[in-house]
Amino acid sequence: MRKMLLCALAGFGFMNFSYGQTKLADETLSIQSIDNQGKVEYLSLEGREALAFDIPSFIEDNSHLSRIVLNGHIKSDVSRTQIKFDSDKQADQDGEYLCQDITSTYKPFIGVLSKGRDDLNGVDLEKIVDDAPADRAGITTKETILEYNSNVINSYCDLTHAVRESSIGDKVELRLSNSYREYSKYITVGAHETKTITYRYCEEEPLDNDIEANASKGDVSLTVYPNPTRNMSYLNYTSGSDEDVIFSVMDIRGNLIHKEVFNSYAGNLRLEYNLENQSDGTYILAVQQGEEFHTSKVQLIK
Repeated sequence: MRKMLLCALAGFGFMNFSYGQTKLADETLSIQSIDNQGKVEYLSLEGREALAFDIPSFIEDNSHLSRIVLNGHIKSDVSRTQIKFDSDKQADQDGEYLCQDITSTYKPFIGVLSKGRDDLNGVDLEKIVDDAPADRAGITTKETILEYNSNVINSYCDLTHAVRESSIGDKVELRLSNSYREYSKYITVGAHETKTITYRYCEEEPLDNDIEANASKGDVSLTVYPNPTRNMSYLNYTSGSDEDVIFSVMDIRGNLIHKEVFNSYAGNLRLEYNLENQSDGTYILAVQQGEEFHTSKVQLIK
C-alpha cells in the first residue's frame, strides 16, 4: 500500500487583487471518482469544508477506484492557489509515497479595487486591501488615481497595464486627486502569488523542510535554508547569466521588507538575511535577474 505522509491540507491557499483589481475570497474543491464498474460520483465542497478536506487521506482510502480527479481553487485578496490530482496521470508511477509538486509565480501587486470614470479622467478607488502596499502608503477609497509612475490613467485597463509593467520592489509615484486638489503619494510595489500544488506518487520519502530549493532552468538554482528558521536565512543562487541581480525579501502579503542590487554578478551569490525583527510567519526570499524571477518561502518561528 502506498504511504501517505502528507498532513491534511487544511488552509491550502490564500488571493487575487493582483494588478490593482480583485476577486472576492473563494474556496472550492471538486472531486470526481469512478469505480471499476464505471459509476461516476461527484463531490463539490466550498468554504471551510473545502479548506478542511483531508486530500491525502481521501486518495489513500480510495486508491482502489478506477480514477480520482481533484481540483481545488483558493482565492483571497492577496493570492491564488490551485490544487490538482488525477490518478490516471499516475498510472506509470509505482512510488509508495504521496508527494507535492509546488510551483509559485509572483506578479506586481498594489492591492486596490478600482473602476473607471465616465469622463475617462483616472480611476476611482472602491476598496483597499488591508496591509497591502496601497494601504501602507495611506491611500484611501476617497481618492482617484490619475497617473501611475508618470503613466496617465484613463481607465481600469490602463492601471492594470501600468502595474504589470512595473517590478516588484519598485518605488513608484501615484498622482492622485480628491474633492479638493491633486497631489502625489509614493508606493512600494508588492507581489501577488499564484501557486499550483500537484499531488503525485513518488518512490522516495518526501524530504523535510530544512532546505527548500527552486530552479526554473537547468542552469539556474536557488537554495534557501534553514526552513523553518528562528532568525537567520541563508541563500545560495547560481545562474549562467551575467545580468545584475536584485535580492528582495517580502512578507506573505507581498510587502517589501528588504531590497538589494548586485551589479557585478559572477555566476554565484551567497547571502544571509536576519529576520529577527519580523513577526512569526511566512516570508518570501526572491532573486530577480533580467526577466527571470526566482523565489523561495521561509517560515519564521521564534
